[in-house]
Amino acid sequence: MRTERDVIGEVQLPDNVFYGINTARARENFRITGLTADSDHIVSIAQVKKAAALANADGGALDKEKADYISRACDEIISGKYHDQFVIDVYQAGAGTSYNMNANEVIANVALTLMGKNKGDYSVIHPNDHVNMSQSTNDVYPTMMRLTVSKKIKKLKDALNELIESLEAKSREFRGIAKPGRTHLQDAAPVTLGLEFGAYAYAMKKDRDELIDASDYIMELNIGGTAVGTGINTAKNYQENVVKHINEITKENFRKSPNLLGIMQFMTDFSRVMNAVTNLALDVEKMANDIRLLYSGPGTGIHEIIIPAVQQGSSIMPGKINPSIAEAMNMICHSVIGAQQAVNMSVQAGQLELNVMMPNIDYELTRSLDIMTNGLKMFKEKLIDGVKANVPVCREHLANSFGSAALLNPYLGYDNVAKIVREAVETGKSIKSLVLATGKITEEQYMKIMDSGVPKD
Repeated sequence: MRTERDVIGEVQLPDNVFYGINTARARENFRITGLTADSDHIVSIAQVKKAAALANADGGALDKEKADYISRACDEIISGKYHDQFVIDVYQAGAGTSYNMNANEVIANVALTLMGKNKGDYSVIHPNDHVNMSQSTNDVYPTMMRLTVSKKIKKLKDALNELIESLEAKSREFRGIAKPGRTHLQDAAPVTLGLEFGAYAYAMKKDRDELIDASDYIMELNIGGTAVGTGINTAKNYQENVVKHINEITKENFRKSPNLLGIMQFMTDFSRVMNAVTNLALDVEKMANDIRLLYSGPGTGIHEIIIPAVQQGSSIMPGKINPSIAEAMNMICHSVIGAQQAVNMSVQAGQLELNVMMPNIDYELTRSLDIMTNGLKMFKEKLIDGVKANVPVCREHLANSFGSAALLNPYLGYDNVAKIVREAVETGKSIKSLVLATGKITEEQYMKIMDSGVPKD
């Protein structure tokens, strides 16, 4: 065991842990979810801390040897080591102070170990004085958020691009497979299955474009603002140098903010991304619902498509295959849509120079990015890639659809066609037989009219 002290008192820590007294207190205080920072967050904060150490050395504020050991400690964490030492619950003290101190203490103690010193020997490398030099939680935590969100947006874009490719492939595969269109869940003018899947791909492309546009706001950093955006206690040329080093470390193109007070107070850059993810969820939700409807049956529903069987659908009804992947995707979308409200509430909850609700914004947004990424991969691989057209059912439904009657309007007039449709519904007679009975259209003309209404995608 080792003893660490702060202004509150003493805490006994097992000597094998790399976090310190601040982390231990926060770990005791915040026993909420059991969820802690994921690897993207841990790597991101280590990247920020490394860049800060290098910038402090550039400005002459930090001894180059200390900067080197801090940098090496950060490299160890970036490589995947010591991630189990980041133990703070996602719900924690406002602004993310607990998480920032968790990082400061782990990095300090890893650096001390690399130097051959004992953990907790903060007279050599101190979590606050050295690792946190020229920084405050108030500029470190949102910078870490931006690096993390940038990482996760890339993963979501990759998954979305793969889904778009799959939808476009299905659009080509289903080209020319005519079927009834439906509006208000009632028969409407004909479409093709290819056009339906092409529409899904089109919507996903628009969602991807919105996500790309929103992601640009994340590239502006408030690092260098320290406590309130004025940059107190920073090394010479710190803001320029730390952003430069962040870009070198991450291989990205982040930029310094021209208004550190403004970017520190207002969290709407994150709600812009959350809005883009939510709009994607709304469109994916609609697509998943369509697929569930189109697959419904098989004996009493639409059943114009056949989807891959991924598991048995019932513990009591043998042979039942449910649209399980679409259902799971629905629930993911519901969660994301709900998270948007949580983010919005936290984004507007800032007061004066700081928004202390950043940990909740971070958690809800990054969790949404993660589950949408994983959900889209599942949706593409286990459903869309394997969906097939039920061509005989599509043809049968088109033949029985009353929606095609709209094609007769130019020849018989809306009111006359409406009467024919009503009589067909009431008597069970076919539209075709009733139209031919008027004597105004021959059978050959009727077939040409019906054929003209089938889209040539």
